[in-house]
Amino acid sequence: MRLNYISPFFSAVFVLSVFAQWGAKEFETGATLSSNQTGTQGDYHVEYWKDGGSGSMTLGEGCNFSCQWGQVNNILFRKGVRPGTKDEVITYEADYKPQGNSYLSIYGWFENPLVEYYIIESWGSWKPPNDKRSKGTIETDSGTYDIYQNSRTGASIKGNSTFQQYWSVRRAKRTSGVITCANHFDAWEKAGMTIGKFYEVSFNVEAYQSSGGKADVIVAIGNDSIDIRTGTEYGRSGAFMVPVNRYTPSTFYNVLGQKITGLSGRVGLPGQHSVMFDASNRASGVYFSLPESR
Repeated sequence: MRLNYISPFFSAVFVLSVFAQWGAKEFETGATLSSNQTGTQGDYHVEYWKDGGSGSMTLGEGCNFSCQWGQVNNILFRKGVRPGTKDEVITYEADYKPQGNSYLSIYGWFENPLVEYYIIESWGSWKPPNDKRSKGTIETDSGTYDIYQNSRTGASIKGNSTFQQYWSVRRAKRTSGVITCANHFDAWEKAGMTIGKFYEVSFNVEAYQSSGGKADVIVAIGNDSIDIRTGTEYGRSGAFMVPVNRYTPSTFYNVLGQKITGLSGRVGLPGQHSVMFDASNRASGVYFSLPESR
């Protein structure tokens, strides 16, 4: 779904749809997790896992979330899609403030063979992984990533197992941009790293033996790059990020001409004011943004 402009009077039309993908525990938008849990929120899979210390994860709209932690041995906050596909494209913007060991990444697993994988965008005091034997490089999304592979024994989606880890680690840190996952998966295969059945593609904030930190992330997962600043489809749930510099939420009406009152509220992005439309709105699935004079 994309924005469709229909007249100077009706600024934009939004058609919303939701396709639930999993039958696990369903979390509400705004829920805060502070103990090990897994489940779904609309079209997205959610997982919180902690070993020692403290932390919490608050679920935003779509694939968005915020998290904070302190004195942890290991903690992961992730939100994404299961099983996902090779062609996922992630657009993100993060306010990421780690203390000690941490990383901001795309994270997931393959099955047959069992592989845990990371596409690292930024990190704290330590740049992963431990094993620095390079498998090559990839130039993509305006940056260079180093490719690594190592073996690990420990907790996995199959219990305690020995499995491979695949890594693409960006040479220069960044906290916003587009990640074309297929480019990494293709580069791994060319380096002899087998890609099995997809289990998960998630946006991940992780910390290891960290004194603390926090992150607030806005994420869209789709099959094409998504401009989260200018207004277009926002993720799989049919939600949209829409600039409202000239409008206020009170100026939005449904197709019947009824004023929309169930908006999710504004989401702040650099340089503009925005509003998120999503499937939690109980009004009509078609919206019009009308001039203030209405």
